[in-house]
Amino acid sequence: MPQKRRRTRVVAQKDATLCWSEESRPCRIENLSLKGCLVSGAAAPFPCAGQPVTVRIHLEPGEPSLDVEVRGRVVRYDGPHVAVDFTEVPAENFPDLFRLVQYNAPDPESIEGELTSSAFGSRPDDG
Repeated sequence: MPQKRRRTRVVAQKDATLCWSEESRPCRIENLSLKGCLVSGAAAPFPCAGQPVTVRIHLEPGEPSLDVEVRGRVVRYDGPHVAVDFTEVPAENFPDLFRLVQYNAPDPESIEGELTSSAFGSRPDDG
């Protein structure tokens, strides 16, 4: 039985850059949560599953000072799609990530509730 996501995933459609090792590829955020994202459009070679990456989300094209930068690890990739689980969101970037998710959420107020629940550990319905 598939696990239910613990964080709301929203369609964000923002340009981004996916970076790992010595590689850097332009891409597009397809969907986003406070815990991860799915990017598409990155050209080969792709990072391997488990590999640490940095995702730089471009809030305003041509304004790098407004970029939101998060670190994570690749959980899966299939061609031009790369799924990233965030492992670190710097404190100075979290408010912008939060607002980006909240702005695109069907129920923006529910995103605030996600700040009080753990994204890790077992849930009451875990067997």
